[in-house]
Amino acid sequence: MKTVGNPKTLTRLTDRVRSLTPDAPRQWGMMNVQQALSHLAGSMEWVLRGGEPQTAWSERYSKVIRFVAFRVPLPWPKSIPNPNDPASVEVSVEDFDDLRDRVIAGLEKMAAWNVSAETPTHPAFGPLTTWEWQRWAYKHADHHLKQFGA
Repeated sequence: MKTVGNPKTLTRLTDRVRSLTPDAPRQWGMMNVQQALSHLAGSMEWVLRGGEPQTAWSERYSKVIRFVAFRVPLPWPKSIPNPNDPASVEVSVEDFDDLRDRVIAGLEKMAAWNVSAETPTHPAFGPLTTWEWQRWAYKHADHHLKQFGA
């Protein structure tokens, strides 16, 4: 199963991020490419800095969702509601290169990163192992890259 911890997978993923353009049309959802990059960068930065603890769904539900999301070889569903609504964030086209660089840096840091006491709890999946966080980073980026044809 692909994770950002695998150097070849990481390279392919960052190449896909580099292939994005500011005018990449979305295939589904409400976000434009700048909002998707901001969402990806912000979510990885939240993990890496040990963001505010989140309340996960019930432990039993989180375990089921985590198993399906990380172990079942299916793409994530499209247009999943997000309580933070990244589509409502105003992001300028001028920020595109910086956002793309932040996503690449986040992926590279997630690849070399290990879970610690400061690691936040994922709001849907609950506490994650290093492998699960690296799988999450891959699946999350892959999902949004496909959203823009990359």
